[in-house]
Order: sequence, then structure tokens, then C-alpha cells
Amino acid sequence: MPLTVNKSYITQTHFLFYCHIKVKIPMHYGEAILNQAFNLLENIDKTYNSYQQGSFFNQINTNAGSFTEVDATTIYLLKELKKVAELTNGVYDITTMPLIKLWRFYKNTTTEIPTKEQIKNTLNSVNYNYIEIEENKVKIANFQEIITGSFIKAYAVDCVIQLLKEHGITDAIINAGGSTIAALTDDTHPNWKINLPHPFDTNKQKATITLSNGCFSLSARNENYININGKKYGHILNAKTGYPSDNLQLGLISENAFIGDVLSTALFSVPPEEFIATAKKLAEHYLFKAYLIDGNEKFHDFNFNNAS
Repeated sequence: MPLTVNKSYITQTHFLFYCHIKVKIPMHYGEAILNQAFNLLENIDKTYNSYQQGSFFNQINTNAGSFTEVDATTIYLLKELKKVAELTNGVYDITTMPLIKLWRFYKNTTTEIPTKEQIKNTLNSVNYNYIEIEENKVKIANFQEIITGSFIKAYAVDCVIQLLKEHGITDAIINAGGSTIAALTDDTHPNWKINLPHPFDTNKQKATITLSNGCFSLSARNENYININGKKYGHILNAKTGYPSDNLQLGLISENAFIGDVLSTALFSVPPEEFIATAKKLAEHYLFKAYLIDGNEKFHDFNFNNAS
């Protein structure tokens, strides 16, 4: 039986990547490490967030049609993102920004569903295969735009976890907006409890799981959606069809946050009848456990019942 002790913790919470990020560590490590953690988060936001003017992904978008020189991290991220896109047959695709603009998700002013013709025409701009990588240079087609929302926050969380480890911290938790939660655990604190939100009623709690030295990623429709004629349309799109996913919630446990959030978004995007087959295909390359609650409130499990 692992030894458990009562500990005092210190936390800081900052608003970055369009969400509140909370970092919690044992008190004796001091505020200076928390300050370092948030300085690191701010630097990653500035350097890689597609919404930040001058970031590498912003430069790629601004120079669409021409090659842009980037750093090794950008190349690494893009190669992994293209790999997941290929494994999901393009259902997951980071070039969906034209579709997001068509649906007006960030303006929330639309009163009509885009026409089939509008969606068809916009889908011509969505194709991860148009992302070209040549050594340290990247080019997208001149009608494309990359969005980093499905992965850059999670990548930043991984970097903070690495920073904490370098300081010898083995007990900590990072909660980035409730959708990315990364935990460090040791014998004195074997796991952290994570509350899962109800898939369609924010006033109810669905369940509680435990997390040990890993990341929990959540994709859901209950908070990020637009309402058109009384129907909710979530912000996560199926890049093959051009329509928002009808699924309600997907939870995933993985070793790191970057891959976890990407896989969570990808698996949320697929139709429920393709969930298990797609998960099995991804599991040939990545270690994870996941569940899906589809639009009919049916639960689909991919090894998640054994998650810990």
C-alpha cells in the first residue's frame, strides 16, 4: 500500500490560450517555479499560437502560397498532426479554419446553416496534404489557413510538465480549461481525482476518474457551440463532411497532453459507428484509452473502463 501524506499546495491561475490554466505544486517548491511555468506558457503562446501575430503558425498562414522558415518544434508538430490526419482519413485536419469561418463559430451571429454548395466549395480549401514541409520550411496553399486550437495548448502543458520534472517535482497537476488535465504522481500521492462533466447538463456531474502520471483530454459539445433554429452545433468539425460532429463528449487518457488532445479531437470528430475502428487504428501508433458518448447518449468504450 503506497504511503499517503497530507500536503500543502500552492497554485497560480492565468488566462492563456483562451482559457484559465491552473498549475498546482507542493508548497515547499515555492512561487518561483510557478512563475517560470507561466512564463514558459506565455512564450509558447506567443511563439506558436496561430492567433498570435508573428507566431510561426501565423507566419505560415500569412505567407500562404509561399514557404516560411520555421523552427524544429513547428516541424515536429506538423509531422505528427499530418500523421493523425492520415490515420483518420482526413476527418481530423488542422486546415479547417475556412470551415470554422463559414460556420461563424467565433462570431456566434449566424442564424442559418451553410448551404451544401457553400460547404462543398469551402472543403476545397481543407486538405492536410497541401501542407508542404521541406527541411525547415513550410508552405500551405494560398487558399488555406491552419488553426492551432486542437493542439497548441496541450503542447504547452507538456512543456510545463517537463519543466516541473527538471526541478525534481513528482507531484503536481495542470488544469487547462478542463479540457486538458495533466498529472504528476508519486508514492506519497498515487493519483489525482478528475471530475467528468455531464455530457449535456453542466449542472450535473457524470463521473469521477483517477489520473496517474498522464493526461486526461476532453472534447465536448455542451459549452462550445452555436444555436441555429433551436439545435446546438458543436465547434469540432468533421473535416471530411464539413459539418460539426453530432457526438456529445469524448474523454481520453494518454501519456502526454499534445497527442492526447489531438486524438481526443480526432476521435470526437468521427461518426460513432467508426469510433472503435478508428481508435484501433490510432492505437497501433499511440498508447491511449478513450470513451465516446454519441448524440444518442450511447456510451462507446475503448479500454476506458480499465483507465486509472
